Amino acid sequence: MAELFGAFPYLENEKIIIRKMELNDVAALSEISNNDNVYKYISPFLHKKSNKALETAIKNLGGKEFEKKKYIIAGIYLKDNPNRLVGLAEMFDYKKRENKITVGYRLNEDYWNKKIATNVLKLMVEYLVNKVNITTLQAFVMPENLYSSKVLLNNGFVKEDFTVQEKNWGGQEIVTVDVYTYKKH
Repeated sequence: MAELFGAFPYLENEKIIIRKMELNDVAALSEISNNDNVYKYISPFLHKKSNKALETAIKNLGGKEFEKKKYIIAGIYLKDNPNRLVGLAEMFDYKKRENKITVGYRLNEDYWNKKIATNVLKLMVEYLVNKVNITTLQAFVMPENLYSSKVLLNNGFVKEDFTVQEKNWGGQEIVTVDVYTYKKH
């Protein structure tokens, strides 16, 4: 079994590559982080940051934040254009005792509705469940984000019959989000 924070993951299938971001990804990350349509459904991580702040974030996400075992925020790239960042794959809030982690993804709006999120989630599930042996994955989604809900359901997640309150999602002070869970079979 792989250790979650043993090495920064490099995941791929026939369409997608998930890997550590590089400094030459700043312009593409800026396109994502400056798009209000991307951020209306999620917490404002990296939202409206300067290129200098994004550069620092890229260094930290692949460096000290990973080394501190806080989270894995990786870049999403397409196999047919492996140098163009199109989104972020997020694995965070690891609870070792419960063997549980939260996953998320955000894509450049130009790449919505192209099955990229589905492929990204499949890769994350395969890695976290089969290689790292995490037994429970969870994701949080605003109820109006129907596409993301569909992606989770199509990848074996189950919508829980409870919600949680989150702060500062989509620019709202407090928001109620649906909880989706994937349990290792």
